[in-house]
Amino acid sequence: MTPRDSQHEGVQPPDTSAPARGTKTSTPVPLRAPSFAHVSQLAELIAEARQYPQGVSRADLSETLTLGRNAVDRRLKTAVELGLLAPAGRGVSTGGRAPEMWRFNPSAATILVLSISYRSSTAALTDLSGAILDRISWEEGILSDPQTVTRHALEHLTALRNRHPELPPTWGVGACIPTAVDFRDGSLIAPATARAGGASDTLSWTGFPLRSRLAQALGLPVWVDDEVNVLALAAAKRIGAPQDLLYVRLSLGLGMGIVSRGQVHRGAAAASGEIAHIQMTGSGGRACRCGRKGCLETTLSGGAMEEAAVTPQALKRSSYLRRLDESGGVRCEHVFRGAAEGDPVCMRLLTEAADRLSVVLAVLTTTYNPGEVVLGGSVAEAGEFFSRAVGQALRRRVLPATSERLRVRMGNEDDALAGACRMVTDRLLSAHVMHVWLSHGSPVGVQELVTHRRQDA
Repeated sequence: MTPRDSQHEGVQPPDTSAPARGTKTSTPVPLRAPSFAHVSQLAELIAEARQYPQGVSRADLSETLTLGRNAVDRRLKTAVELGLLAPAGRGVSTGGRAPEMWRFNPSAATILVLSISYRSSTAALTDLSGAILDRISWEEGILSDPQTVTRHALEHLTALRNRHPELPPTWGVGACIPTAVDFRDGSLIAPATARAGGASDTLSWTGFPLRSRLAQALGLPVWVDDEVNVLALAAAKRIGAPQDLLYVRLSLGLGMGIVSRGQVHRGAAAASGEIAHIQMTGSGGRACRCGRKGCLETTLSGGAMEEAAVTPQALKRSSYLRRLDESGGVRCEHVFRGAAEGDPVCMRLLTEAADRLSVVLAVLTTTYNPGEVVLGGSVAEAGEFFSRAVGQALRRRVLPATSERLRVRMGNEDDALAGACRMVTDRLLSAHVMHVWLSHGSPVGVQELVTHRRQDA
């Protein structure tokens, strides 16, 4: 027990006879302003509990956090009052009385998330663990006008919030978008293609105040990040995930998120993972939207596959693609789905894509030695066919020392939503942000969080 402990709130150990909270929590009771030391230890305790869905004992928390029993009891008391921890029964006895267990309660609040992709967007309402409670999708994305997309996003987010009065209050909003984001303040900055002197079909979003528009309209704290970083975060926080991994997003465009020691690596200029614009030999010198020739994206992206899928040869050999072409056009999602369903042309296109991707991944995995490569975005519709193809091609190009502990797997189609929720929950439950709202009982209505310029503090 630290000297400060006797000064904290004077709370008693939690009443373990209280029933676990259900899907809806009572209104949090405002607490006296705690010291930052107390909040830091509380944040560490909650973070530890989040790692163990089955529950964690008081003794385990005391040992892991190097806190005395009384200190742990005080933090548990606060966490239970907030609804963030709940009793989880008793654990396995090691000789004496079975220990009381405590688990993180994802039903303490809800989170609104917004995933803006290339041609479509999805708004969803989740619990604190990222479980989707409701969603709305529509056909607009980053290729559309930002004012229009944001207006419709706000309509859908508000509708989701209002049509579930039975659920706990919403604590925050997480948004992701497939363009460069300065995570310090959530601003949308010029993509690497524009900074290289080339054209970009997403420049209308550069400088667009997405974060402030959402925060002002919804009255909630908002966090925004690049889609690839949010995808990588979702993979990194999965139970059993390695500390180091790569997340390759293959949709209309190509990108990569990097996780190092469990944290998303964004790089010095928000340009980490820009594998799409590595110039490749054997690419035919095709012009890229970045203004150069021979970039990987010209042969490995959803856009490149859409072009390859409507060549005369492809349409002649695939009745599946021919029907789509005649009835409205072929999109990359159709190619990915066709490969999963066994269409030979789609399978060939994905196999060739896997081989091209393995060339870059061979360099990256040999240099970085991650424990996992996750393949996601729209290509998730291709299923295990694509992950097997990439894994086989990659292992042919690297030493066993690199590949023997490397797993190549497909991501989940909801990784963007889960990652956006995780981004918000991690920030709201961090020590610095909790110190702002803890005395209010919850983040709801705390204007400092809504108007704060920085989102990385």
